[in-house]
Amino acid sequence: MMSLKYRGVDYDPATSQVAVSEEVIGRYRGAVVARHVPKQVKAAHPQGLKYRGAVVR
Repeated sequence: MMSLKYRGVDYDPATSQVAVSEEVIGRYRGAVVARHVPKQVKAAHPQGLKYRGAVVR
């Protein structure tokens, strides 16, 4: 795991595992072009966010 530090404060990255499907959308100069589409969209807004001491809604 990576060790992250911002302005002298250590923290662990918040990673999430998202199931994705690959959708082929075409070809460009002979190469297949695909995009990754999430199978389930996470719509919940995280609670407790703060920006410069102010709570973000």
